Amino acid sequence: MKSLRGKISARRKYLSIMYIPHHKGGVKTIRIGHYRTILLTTFAFMLVALLMLTGYTLSVVKQNKDMIVKHTEELNAVISEKEQLQTLIAKQTKELADNAEIITTMKSIRTISEEAVDEYKEQYEDMIVAYIDNGIKDIGTISRGDKKPSSFKEDVAELRALISLVESAKLSEDDVTSKIARKEDQLNNYLNALPTYWPVNTRTTFSGYGMRFHPIYKRYIMHDGLDMAGNKGDPVFAAAEGKVTFAGWNGGFGNLIIVDHGNGFETYYAHLSKILVKEGQWVSKAQKIGQVGATGLATSAHLHFEVRLNEKPTDPLYYIEP
Repeated sequence: MKSLRGKISARRKYLSIMYIPHHKGGVKTIRIGHYRTILLTTFAFMLVALLMLTGYTLSVVKQNKDMIVKHTEELNAVISEKEQLQTLIAKQTKELADNAEIITTMKSIRTISEEAVDEYKEQYEDMIVAYIDNGIKDIGTISRGDKKPSSFKEDVAELRALISLVESAKLSEDDVTSKIARKEDQLNNYLNALPTYWPVNTRTTFSGYGMRFHPIYKRYIMHDGLDMAGNKGDPVFAAAEGKVTFAGWNGGFGNLIIVDHGNGFETYYAHLSKILVKEGQWVSKAQKIGQVGATGLATSAHLHFEVRLNEKPTDPLYYIEP
């Protein structure tokens, strides 16, 4: 008996879409092969992802615009406050000058009792001292490392302006006992303790602060100070008043002087040919403390000068004035 054999049709996978019209016409069927179904699905997924990415990008752009607007408003507010502060200071300065003139006039009028004049003088002095104390709040941080070194010279200029104001506010040239005179001494002492004085007569330098090729070690190393030109025996001056904490030989520095100025400031004077001060000695600003030399690791006569703030070397050009 013969076995029955027939053809078995292979089943193919389709995606069928049926179109049913509302009016006339029969039902229409559209078949899409399996691979096309995958292709359409992938395309749809990519389209959705693109739309989501576009939406997110637009949202980020909008947030950035909002932040720019907000920062601009904050900056304008700060500028406005600064202008108001400047106006207030100008007004207070004028009031101080007017009050000084009034006091001078009052002293010349003998009908006013000395007791009333003394009372008004005390009120005037209190007002001057309060004004100066308020103005020095920000300046008072320059020697504690609270500000960037680049603003140091600006603060020193403001300090000098305050000293000039106090000097002009005194009621007499020979005043040395009033609150204003004592405040002037306090400000001058503070200024004298800042390392702003150039320690040698020449203004020529040949090796600045930062990385450099060492002339002896023949490799790049950090240079913690400023090398100032000079001839052997030239005078070396203290950059600020303070106490000598070291005076002697110190390895590569050669003959070295270290002066502590308080408020975290120290200055170093190295390679000296001669030391003219002793440890523990108090020196004043611009006082001659030594002589230029080439001791220690030095190839020629010069002064190696350092300014250290809170024991960390900083660029001396931030502090010393031309």
